[in-house]
Amino acid sequence: MKRFGAISLLALTGALTSCGVGPLDMTAPTATLSVTPKTLVAAGTVTMTATASGDDVSKVEFYDNGVLIATDTTAPYSASKAYTFADNGTHTLTVKAHDYTANVGQASDTLTVAIADRNEPNNSVAAATPLSVGTPISGVITGQDRDQDYYKFTATAGEALKLTVQSVSVDAKSTLDPYVMILMPDGRTVLEKDDDSGAGLESEIRFNAPAAGTYTVVVTSFDIYDDPTAKNDRVTNTYQIALNRR
Repeated sequence: MKRFGAISLLALTGALTSCGVGPLDMTAPTATLSVTPKTLVAAGTVTMTATASGDDVSKVEFYDNGVLIATDTTAPYSASKAYTFADNGTHTLTVKAHDYTANVGQASDTLTVAIADRNEPNNSVAAATPLSVGTPISGVITGQDRDQDYYKFTATAGEALKLTVQSVSVDAKSTLDPYVMILMPDGRTVLEKDDDSGAGLESEIRFNAPAAGTYTVVVTSFDIYDDPTAKNDRVTNTYQIALNRR
């Protein structure tokens, strides 16, 4: 039995050309990638937009640290991904543009996730972080110009409770002058509010729950509360919130 040697790609290309098939396309698509934003300081969504130029682009794939997160087959090519505190760190985002002859072009960009508050996003009644009696939680008023952090807890009618929001007494470098208010179970009516009841302008509210239900706590800075145009977005706006019985 006669054996044939391996056919080179160049020879195969020439053979196909002589048969009228045409030369193989060996040129990879040209890809670009744009990431918005490139630094994320509050929990949110990052948008990746790609371009792919070349003959017969079949699909564009989007990767985060080597893990495929989306595929788009129609220009303009884009994908998005939500990031939280757990994603903190440097992410290499890559786009790969494929054509129908298995050529691949790619481009990469870097995303930095540096979210200071592990509870974010908790900027609404619906997204409030659960608060348990006797278990303090650390937070930061940062990530946006007028940040407000929401917490929720369940109380029985007449339950005697104390809510504290401490800043400099738990972190000497804190720049937060906290303002706190407690909303009734309807999520709108203010039960109590305070901005100056503890050491270093910290907040403390002592109260008896007037009804059984789920209460909402709103924490922000006094500057934001006091001035509707004020911006206060420092990563040093740290605090500790705690609910205790008294």
